[in-house]
Amino acid sequence: MRIDVLTLFPRMFESPFAESIVARARSAGRLDLVVRDIREWATDRHRVVDDAPYGGGAGMVLKPEPLGSAIREVRGSSGYVVLLSAQGRLFDQAVAGQLALRPHLVLVAGHYEGVDERVVEAHVDLELSIGDYVLTGGELPAMVVIDAVTRLVPGVIDPTSLEHESHDQGVLEGPQYTRPPEHEGRRVPAVLLSGDHAAITSWRRAESIRRTAERRPDLLAQARLTPAERARLPVPAPERTQVADEDLRLAYASGIGSYRIAARFGLSAATVRLRLRAMGVRLRSRTALRGPTALEVERLRATGLTVRELARHFGVSHVTILDRLKRAK
Repeated sequence: MRIDVLTLFPRMFESPFAESIVARARSAGRLDLVVRDIREWATDRHRVVDDAPYGGGAGMVLKPEPLGSAIREVRGSSGYVVLLSAQGRLFDQAVAGQLALRPHLVLVAGHYEGVDERVVEAHVDLELSIGDYVLTGGELPAMVVIDAVTRLVPGVIDPTSLEHESHDQGVLEGPQYTRPPEHEGRRVPAVLLSGDHAAITSWRRAESIRRTAERRPDLLAQARLTPAERARLPVPAPERTQVADEDLRLAYASGIGSYRIAARFGLSAATVRLRLRAMGVRLRSRTALRGPTALEVERLRATGLTVRELARHFGVSHVTILDRLKRAK
């Protein structure tokens, strides 16, 4: 694989890739990594590559001429151009795997307030972000992408080392242990010492899913789990909405009924009335007609909404909806 990096700070890439797997991949001829200074394509004597943004505002923007020229020259006929940007798609293991299949990547390290949008439109194939935070530039994100992609290039790492990693099949990797079997009173799980490879595989899979449920439950919706594994997932505790008494009082004083308040704040109507009474609020007569009129319910019912859907729409109980439909007759 060939990776070209376009940056304003090429020296930042020297030390990180002088060691470890990326360095070995370069030495073995598996990775051809070239870092280029965008200023090489500047045409003025001061090698200026940025300018103030049109419309005003803080910061500077990378100019289209030098950056566009740099991308055109470096990408050649086969380069896939990736701009590291806080506005890009979130970089994950799946994207790393897709990029590792490409023979030539061109990584553009954005800087300052960003890149002239015309360069993005004309030359960039993909915008990537490594997280929902802002860095001083795209150099560190580019390094992250290089490291994550390089280890997936065939021949760089033993394929068995890539099996069952975190984010493989959408779940985190389970806990790992090595010698000694006991350390500071904590023992290695007995199943790992049993020699029963089927039991070990089953245990590791279960631990992987358990750890994901505990630490990254957001991954589970897209994780590749069997129906049996998904059925055994722990049921998440319902989120308790914290609602101030004053909010309930003000909502009720505005004329909204207890059922609608309950639906809005995720409480039961009985709880709303109980808390209102505890505050000394005099509740309106429950014999009075509350909620939507019979005409309103009948009109929306004619559109095909069910009784339950109507109840949610008006913030009342389904019993109230049935009452209004009866009155409409």
